[in-house]
Amino acid sequence: MRAKFVNESDGIPWTPQDVTKAKVIGRILTKPMDFGGHHYEGEHYNVVEITETNGHKFYVCDFWYKSGVPQVISDSMVEEYYPV
Repeated sequence: MRAKFVNESDGIPWTPQDVTKAKVIGRILTKPMDFGGHHYEGEHYNVVEITETNGHKFYVCDFWYKSGVPQVISDSMVEEYYPV
């Protein structure tokens, strides 16, 4: 199966699949952050695929960011990964 790209300009590959039905392989906890004067605690997300490009890992989540594009979180935003 050929890889699709989440963002053509960044070139983040992922296996074309329905992420809402894919097997969960782990969970991530995102780092807490301050944005726009607000503090956000870390969030937990299910991961269905881990891809790597340009020396960075990207975690493909089990929900859609927008139609046909999965939510992807960079390793720079991940506090911890828990394999399942």
